[in-house]
Amino acid sequence: MKTKKYLIILMCLVLSLSLITGCGGSQEEPADSEAGSEAGPEYTIRFAHIENEFTGAAQGCQLFKKYVEEGSDGRIAVEILGAGAMGGEREILESVTMGNLEAGMAMSTLFTTYLDNWNIFDLPFVFRDRADWAKKVDGDLGKMLAAEAESIHVKVLSFFDGGFRVISNNKRPILSKADFDGVKCRVGESTLNINLHKALGTNPIPMSFSEVYTALQQGTIDGVDTSIIYVQDGNFQEVTKYCTLTNHTALQMVTFINQDFFNSLPADLQQVVTDAADKATVEQREIAVQVDEKAMEVMEEAGMQIDKPSAEFTEQMITDTMPIIDSYRETIDSEVFEAVGL
Repeated sequence: MKTKKYLIILMCLVLSLSLITGCGGSQEEPADSEAGSEAGPEYTIRFAHIENEFTGAAQGCQLFKKYVEEGSDGRIAVEILGAGAMGGEREILESVTMGNLEAGMAMSTLFTTYLDNWNIFDLPFVFRDRADWAKKVDGDLGKMLAAEAESIHVKVLSFFDGGFRVISNNKRPILSKADFDGVKCRVGESTLNINLHKALGTNPIPMSFSEVYTALQQGTIDGVDTSIIYVQDGNFQEVTKYCTLTNHTALQMVTFINQDFFNSLPADLQQVVTDAADKATVEQREIAVQVDEKAMEVMEEAGMQIDKPSAEFTEQMITDTMPIIDSYRETIDSEVFEAVGL
């Protein structure tokens, strides 16, 4: 009986050992392809900007994310870091040039820190309207400037429509050259913007965008130079009374990606990224028109008066600011001027 009992115990031990070994073997089996696809994306693009989500440019970034992730079947994830989560536009561009961030969006003005030819975008009355702007940035002009950006390790993905710059102010409606006189107007912190406003006849005051609302409230400035959507974005309709659609310069938002990161992607995924940017751009430009129309409704509902300059006044502004264009002929290549018809 004892021998039989020992045999039963021994058999149980052998069986238990075989089960343990068998279980261990199944855990070491490689995961099947389906399980591998659920492990996560192969690449992640961190995409930074400073926009609030309702602007046309911010919506364009979301479209880019959608089309990249769909087109890559999840192999690329795009993480949108908006509303200044990664710092200001200057910090975003610097981070992308250095490879510390994969992609971002910023005003074209930021590129002038590195590339003189990019000043063409901020010269007055270079673009007649949205159609003229789109034709030029999608043509030789855009191609030349995008090629130059590669020298700072950046690949330009698209030019988003940020609208045309207007002047909103508290002093008076601006319907003639004389109406500019004495208007303390906030401008971007660049010599070109300052000189442009001096040529128009305002008193330009360089100031960061974040300071404008309080400065308008306190009377430090009378007005602000920005595009329609950013009047609403800054809630300037609450602290200004008049808006003149001078449309003196276009405000293009540039989306870009670190060149080395882009080159590290397989060829098929590079195509996905460029295709997504192209598709998003077409839709973004339609959205930009819609958000401008909505912004003007908000402005008028707040009590703002919106005026469109006469043809004669526009020609006067073009004449007055022509010396600004001529002053850049030594620093901007002649081919770039030719590309915009100057």
